[in-house]
Amino acid sequence: MRTVSGRAAIGVVVVTAGLVLAGCGEETSQGDAVSGAGVTISGAEVTVSGAEDGFHGTRLDPAPPRPELVLPTTGGELFDLGDRPADEVTVLFFGYTHCPDLCPTTMADLALARDMLAPEVRDRVQVVFVTEDPARDTPQLLSEWLGRFDPAFTGLIGGTEATATVLTELHLPESAEIADPSTAIVHPHDVEDGNAEEAHEAEEVHEAEEAHEPDGHTHGDYGVDHAGTVYVWGPGGQAVIYTGGTTPGQYAEDLSRLAAAG
Repeated sequence: MRTVSGRAAIGVVVVTAGLVLAGCGEETSQGDAVSGAGVTISGAEVTVSGAEDGFHGTRLDPAPPRPELVLPTTGGELFDLGDRPADEVTVLFFGYTHCPDLCPTTMADLALARDMLAPEVRDRVQVVFVTEDPARDTPQLLSEWLGRFDPAFTGLIGGTEATATVLTELHLPESAEIADPSTAIVHPHDVEDGNAEEAHEAEEVHEAEEAHEPDGHTHGDYGVDHAGTVYVWGPGGQAVIYTGGTTPGQYAEDLSRLAAAG
């Protein structure tokens, strides 16, 4: 059995805040940051707040702006992350469709969270998934994979120098290919109807991983180590991060709270 293991992504000077930012295959934990704790990020003093501010995630103050990143969507249009509607709640995650655990479970949790929102709030929440594996994640495959969770999710084709720059700006680790992974590679057709649990528990590697499938797509037996952090920006210059252990209900509460600021 081949598996994919991730490296700890120590992003936002997390030692002081008690956070763990982890990638594929790595157990994640939601940090219990102390409200008002100060940390230094790129020479700037940033306050990391905890549960006392009402958020289940970790709010950053001052909040980093939405990244200046323009990437093609699965439909071929250009999507500008830095130029979004003033009242939008933007959810950003970097990953890949062959991820064995973190990506499908995170997308499933966010899909359930969106379903819990009031319709007027749901319409203002934009979930953006940036693939860091463009060699395998064709626009069609990424669109189909995301559609199994929520057709409203936006898929962007990344894995470029531009995304590497943004990851650095957000104090997240750059993505890296793992040639000899150690957790089962799960190909997108393993995830049916958004069943993240099946994807997480899949253990067998497909015999045709190194061959071309009928659709011309190459399924290589390699993993992509990537950041496991969910970044969320909301109206009023707010930013909240999630590093694991967040339930759909908790996401929904925070998304509603962020949307209320607009």
